[in-house]
Amino acid sequence: MLPKKAIEEFKKIYKKHYGVELSDEEAGFRANNLVNLYKAVYSDPLFGRVEIGKKENYEAQRMS
Repeated sequence: MLPKKAIEEFKKIYKKHYGVELSDEEAGFRANNLVNLYKAVYSDPLFGRVEIGKKENYEAQRMS
């Protein structure tokens, strides 16, 4: 759960960009979803993903 200050900032940015004022509940939902998306994309590699830093794994995956 994001702090109230972060949700308020999200509401301001959303209103400025889209022209729509969100309720606190809707803003919290959307802001948390956005944070979860960033965590999913930029977190450590999940099980089964190729680790680019290890050349031998990358080459083995590329050849198969």
